Amino acid sequence: MEKITAESYRSNLIYVITFLTAFLVFQTFLGMAFIPSASMEPTLHVGNKYPFFVAGYWFKEPQKGDIVVFDDEGTVYCKRIIGVPGDEITFSDGDLYINGEKQVEPYVAGKTYPYGEDRYVVPEGEYFFMGDNRENSHDSRLWYYPYLTKDKILGRIFTIKK
Repeated sequence: MEKITAESYRSNLIYVITFLTAFLVFQTFLGMAFIPSASMEPTLHVGNKYPFFVAGYWFKEPQKGDIVVFDDEGTVYCKRIIGVPGDEITFSDGDLYINGEKQVEPYVAGKTYPYGEDRYVVPEGEYFFMGDNRENSHDSRLWYYPYLTKDKILGRIFTIKK
Protein backbone atom coordinates (compact mmCIF):
# COMPACT_ATOMS: atom_id res chain seq x y z
CA MET A 1 0.00 0.00 0.00
CA GLU A 2 1.36 3.36 -1.02
CA LYS A 3 1.95 5.93 1.67
CA ILE A 4 0.13 9.26 1.23
CA THR A 5 2.60 12.09 1.27
CA ALA A 6 1.91 15.74 1.97
CA GLU A 7 2.74 16.52 -1.65
CA SER A 8 0.26 13.99 -3.09
CA TYR A 9 -2.37 15.16 -0.59
CA ARG A 10 -1.92 18.79 -1.74
CA SER A 11 -2.03 17.72 -5.39
CA ASN A 12 -5.29 15.79 -4.90
CA LEU A 13 -6.75 18.64 -2.89
CA ILE A 14 -6.02 21.05 -5.75
CA TYR A 15 -7.85 18.73 -8.18
CA VAL A 16 -10.88 18.51 -5.88
CA ILE A 17 -10.99 22.28 -5.32
CA THR A 18 -10.64 22.92 -9.08
CA PHE A 19 -13.46 20.48 -9.85
CA LEU A 20 -15.77 21.93 -7.18
CA THR A 21 -15.03 25.50 -8.32
CA ALA A 22 -15.78 24.62 -11.96
CA PHE A 23 -18.97 22.83 -10.91
CA LEU A 24 -20.17 25.80 -8.83
CA VAL A 25 -19.36 28.28 -11.60
CA PHE A 26 -21.25 26.14 -14.12
CA GLN A 27 -24.27 25.78 -11.81
CA THR A 28 -24.33 29.49 -10.96
CA PHE A 29 -23.66 31.08 -14.33
CA LEU A 30 -24.52 28.50 -17.01
CA GLY A 31 -27.46 26.29 -17.85
CA MET A 32 -28.49 23.98 -20.66
CA ALA A 33 -31.65 24.42 -22.73
CA PHE A 34 -33.24 21.48 -24.53
CA ILE A 35 -35.07 22.39 -27.76
CA PRO A 36 -38.26 20.27 -27.90
CA SER A 37 -39.89 21.81 -31.00
CA ALA A 38 -39.07 23.32 -34.39
CA SER A 39 -40.14 26.83 -33.36
CA MET A 40 -36.56 28.16 -33.45
CA GLU A 41 -35.49 26.43 -36.70
CA PRO A 42 -33.25 27.09 -38.55
CA THR A 43 -31.28 28.80 -35.74
CA LEU A 44 -31.70 26.16 -33.02
CA HIS A 45 -32.43 22.54 -33.89
CA VAL A 46 -34.97 20.13 -32.40
CA GLY A 47 -33.49 17.73 -29.87
CA ASN A 48 -30.28 19.68 -29.37
CA LYS A 49 -29.11 21.24 -26.13
CA TYR A 50 -27.68 24.75 -26.04
CA PRO A 51 -25.79 26.47 -23.23
CA PHE A 52 -27.29 29.63 -21.81
CA PHE A 53 -25.76 32.33 -19.67
CA VAL A 54 -27.78 32.64 -16.46
CA ALA A 55 -26.08 35.89 -15.47
CA GLY A 56 -26.73 37.38 -18.91
CA TYR A 57 -29.06 40.07 -17.61
CA TRP A 58 -27.74 40.71 -14.13
CA PHE A 59 -26.00 43.89 -15.27
CA LYS A 60 -27.76 44.79 -18.53
CA GLU A 61 -31.22 44.78 -20.01
CA PRO A 62 -32.39 42.18 -22.54
CA GLN A 63 -31.82 43.34 -26.11
CA LYS A 64 -33.92 43.00 -29.24
CA GLY A 65 -32.65 39.97 -31.17
CA ASP A 66 -31.37 38.06 -28.12
CA ILE A 67 -32.35 34.39 -27.97
CA VAL A 68 -33.44 33.63 -24.44
CA VAL A 69 -34.68 30.83 -22.23
CA PHE A 70 -37.63 31.76 -20.05
CA ASP A 71 -40.19 30.24 -17.73
CA ASP A 72 -43.86 30.92 -18.28
CA GLU A 73 -46.02 29.28 -15.62
CA GLY A 74 -43.75 26.26 -15.26
CA THR A 75 -43.07 25.68 -18.96
CA VAL A 76 -39.60 26.52 -20.24
CA TYR A 77 -39.39 28.13 -23.69
CA CYS A 78 -36.62 29.31 -25.97
CA LYS A 79 -37.52 32.28 -28.22
CA ARG A 80 -36.07 35.45 -29.70
CA ILE A 81 -36.81 38.85 -28.15
CA ILE A 82 -38.60 40.84 -30.85
CA GLY A 83 -39.92 43.78 -28.87
CA VAL A 84 -38.52 45.69 -25.91
CA PRO A 85 -40.39 48.21 -23.73
CA GLY A 86 -42.05 50.91 -25.81
CA ASP A 87 -41.78 49.13 -29.17
CA GLU A 88 -44.78 49.06 -31.50
CA ILE A 89 -44.95 45.77 -33.39
CA THR A 90 -47.06 45.43 -36.53
CA PHE A 91 -47.35 43.00 -39.45
CA SER A 92 -48.03 43.57 -43.14
CA ASP A 93 -47.92 41.14 -46.08
CA GLY A 94 -45.91 38.56 -44.11
CA ASP A 95 -43.34 41.06 -42.87
CA LEU A 96 -42.57 42.31 -39.36
CA TYR A 97 -42.40 46.02 -38.58
CA ILE A 98 -41.01 47.50 -35.38
CA ASN A 99 -41.76 51.16 -34.76
CA GLY A 100 -42.81 51.47 -38.41
CA GLU A 101 -39.54 50.05 -39.79
CA LYS A 102 -39.58 46.82 -41.80
CA GLN A 103 -37.27 44.28 -40.17
CA VAL A 104 -34.61 42.39 -42.13
CA GLU A 105 -34.31 39.04 -40.39
CA PRO A 106 -32.08 36.61 -42.31
CA TYR A 107 -32.51 33.97 -39.58
CA VAL A 108 -36.30 33.69 -40.04
CA ALA A 109 -37.96 30.72 -41.73
CA GLY A 110 -41.30 31.52 -43.35
CA LYS A 111 -43.40 34.64 -43.32
CA THR A 112 -44.41 36.57 -40.20
CA TYR A 113 -48.17 36.78 -39.85
CA PRO A 114 -50.20 37.90 -36.86
CA TYR A 115 -52.31 35.15 -35.33
CA GLY A 116 -54.58 37.44 -33.36
CA GLU A 117 -53.78 41.09 -32.95
CA ASP A 118 -52.03 42.88 -35.79
CA ARG A 119 -50.54 45.55 -33.54
CA TYR A 120 -48.77 45.30 -30.18
CA VAL A 121 -47.23 47.99 -28.02
CA VAL A 122 -44.77 46.48 -25.54
CA PRO A 123 -45.46 47.79 -22.01
CA GLU A 124 -42.72 49.20 -19.78
CA GLY A 125 -40.69 46.42 -18.13
CA GLU A 126 -41.96 43.71 -20.49
CA TYR A 127 -40.84 41.93 -23.67
CA PHE A 128 -42.41 40.41 -26.81
CA PHE A 129 -41.11 37.05 -28.13
CA MET A 130 -41.27 35.06 -31.36
CA GLY A 131 -39.67 31.92 -32.70
CA ASP A 132 -37.51 32.06 -35.82
CA ASN A 133 -39.75 29.50 -37.52
CA ARG A 134 -42.54 32.07 -37.70
CA GLU A 135 -45.17 29.82 -39.27
CA ASN A 136 -44.59 27.09 -36.66
CA SER A 137 -44.05 28.88 -33.36
CA HIS A 138 -46.27 29.16 -30.31
CA ASP A 139 -45.11 32.60 -29.18
CA SER A 140 -46.29 36.04 -28.01
CA ARG A 141 -48.70 36.24 -30.95
CA LEU A 142 -50.69 33.31 -29.52
CA TRP A 143 -50.39 33.82 -25.77
CA TYR A 144 -53.34 35.08 -23.77
CA TYR A 145 -51.10 37.87 -22.47
CA PRO A 146 -48.36 38.42 -25.07
CA TYR A 147 -45.64 39.92 -22.86
CA LEU A 148 -43.27 38.67 -20.17
CA THR A 149 -41.22 40.52 -17.59
CA LYS A 150 -37.43 40.27 -17.24
CA ASP A 151 -37.72 38.18 -14.07
CA LYS A 152 -39.19 35.31 -16.16
CA ILE A 153 -36.03 35.18 -18.32
CA LEU A 154 -33.70 32.43 -17.11
CA GLY A 155 -30.81 33.34 -19.38
CA ARG A 156 -29.44 34.18 -22.82
CA ILE A 157 -28.52 31.42 -25.29
CA PHE A 158 -24.93 31.34 -26.51
CA THR A 159 -25.12 31.65 -30.28
CA ILE A 160 -22.49 32.04 -32.95
CA LYS A 161 -22.78 35.43 -34.63
CA LYS A 162 -22.62 35.24 -38.40
